[in-house]
Amino acid sequence: MDKGKLQMEFEKYIDRRQSDSLKWQRYAGRDVLPLWVADMDFAIPEPVTRALQQRLQHDIFGYGVLSQGTKQAVCQWLLRRWQVEVTPSQLVTLPAVVPGLNFAVESQQLSDIGFFSPVYPPIRKVADNLNIRGRAFELKMEAGQYRMPLEQIEQAAAGGMQGLLLCNPHNPGGTIWTDAELQQLLALSRQYELLLISDEIHGDLILPGHRHRSLSALAQEQDRVITLMSAGKSFNLAGLPMAFAIVKPGGLRQSLKGWLQGRCATHNVLAAVAMETAFSQCQPWLDALTEYLGQNWRLLEQTLSSVAGVTLMAPQATYLAWIDCRGLGWETPSKVFTDYGVGLSCGTEFGAPGFVRLNFACPRETLELALSRMLKAIETHQP
Repeated sequence: MDKGKLQMEFEKYIDRRQSDSLKWQRYAGRDVLPLWVADMDFAIPEPVTRALQQRLQHDIFGYGVLSQGTKQAVCQWLLRRWQVEVTPSQLVTLPAVVPGLNFAVESQQLSDIGFFSPVYPPIRKVADNLNIRGRAFELKMEAGQYRMPLEQIEQAAAGGMQGLLLCNPHNPGGTIWTDAELQQLLALSRQYELLLISDEIHGDLILPGHRHRSLSALAQEQDRVITLMSAGKSFNLAGLPMAFAIVKPGGLRQSLKGWLQGRCATHNVLAAVAMETAFSQCQPWLDALTEYLGQNWRLLEQTLSSVAGVTLMAPQATYLAWIDCRGLGWETPSKVFTDYGVGLSCGTEFGAPGFVRLNFACPRETLELALSRMLKAIETHQP
């Protein structure tokens, strides 16, 4: 794949207004650019489209099995991109990452779990979904990045907390946790038998100059770690959901697999084709994508970094800008921006009132228009 040609593909505007897009239907009939939910306004890689078209020519869609080719493609990708050594038998198929978070907790019969705050809403909701105790640990800001509150986590673990959910890289904010932080979490896990569930769905959306460090790359074979991953975010396949849990300890893996039986469907024949093709053929597409996203971030930073009342947190990963608007004095910044034609995620949903999250995975022309509307809102709206 020619990188220059791929860059041009990302510039193409695809009209999703009349489609079944959750992202675009939220503001149907209104002149609002939706930059909220985390999917991209880019076409999926061409090899994935071709593979899906080929599978569709076989006119039967009965029960399927996960092929060894798909499992090997996942394992090879993890080794090549994440430096995670895993065998096909250590993968547990899941319908998607978000259900997987809930299944992982429920399968181990945990009654007391923790999570970082702010964090994307599905992680915040796991404890409520399962009617168990949930503890929110406020992240610390140091040198423009979030840092883990490790002392508070240890105190909670010593006081009976059984599991910790983390997002790595973090959503929102785009922080890549350091090796030192992850190693300290693993040490706490060993000391207190704490189950660590790491959502790493953004693990391939690493912006230029950074690299992902998976918890599974640092964990020992018997560490109580469940790492969740998928091609959904990286290759824009959220509408073809499928995910994997990396679970190396045999007992932990068997209990998760046993709990899944009869509770949910874990195989989607089209999603499997898309995932295998993405991981085996589309690394050049992903490399071009992250370069384009880096350029979009620089445009956003140049436009908003000097605006009074607005503070940007520079992402190391993801295509999500986490923007502190508390200095503007607005009660609900997301509502104001919507009124000016830009639909953003409200920080309150993440545990951070006064913030907004902006999805910059869109053609540059769309981003430029959105930023111009945001500047107009900041210049003219009176709190």
